[in-house]
Amino acid sequence: MKIEKNGLIAFLFTLLIGCSSTPVQSPPAASLLYVQTAGSGTFEPLDGSADRYRLVLNDVSPSVVYFSDRPYRIAGHVPTADFLKKLGFGGALDPNAAIDIAEGTPESDLIVAALTKPVYDAQRGTLTYEITVLDTPREGLAAFSQRMDKRLPPRFGAVALFVDNSPCPLGCGQTADCCPGFQCAGKAGAKTCR
Repeated sequence: MKIEKNGLIAFLFTLLIGCSSTPVQSPPAASLLYVQTAGSGTFEPLDGSADRYRLVLNDVSPSVVYFSDRPYRIAGHVPTADFLKKLGFGGALDPNAAIDIAEGTPESDLIVAALTKPVYDAQRGTLTYEITVLDTPREGLAAFSQRMDKRLPPRFGAVALFVDNSPCPLGCGQTADCCPGFQCAGKAGAKTCR
């Protein structure tokens, strides 16, 4: 009986050592698409560059809609100010957007660009980005690749920005933060983004 107990203790100790050296896995992630709308806007060239502009949006919606594809089918909305704080501008990969102009001409109604330096004025309903026009959209915006234009209209009416974010963690804690529209909640060791 004593040998069996010692063998069981040795087995449990080995199992404990093996578990403690197991690397921490990243929480599962869902890829979200955000939709930002405005009543009108302008493109202003920056520094004489052929692909950098200031995008000024007027009558910006105070909230941004988000959704994911299968299998998660997540959907909701987040205040524009919170969206801009949490999206991750100035990181390794700035967010990309398909800028879809509702009543633009066929050669200048869809621009794909990287977004940087957002400036939001909630009282005036204006939002400004610096953008770099892209030749190729990220995977999350690949559906827009056939319609991409290079010609930017100086002024335009109603517009929707389809903003692609890097994958959003569904778990949270020390290794991950939640994406815009989500809060970290739950008990220690089992926190999720809700």
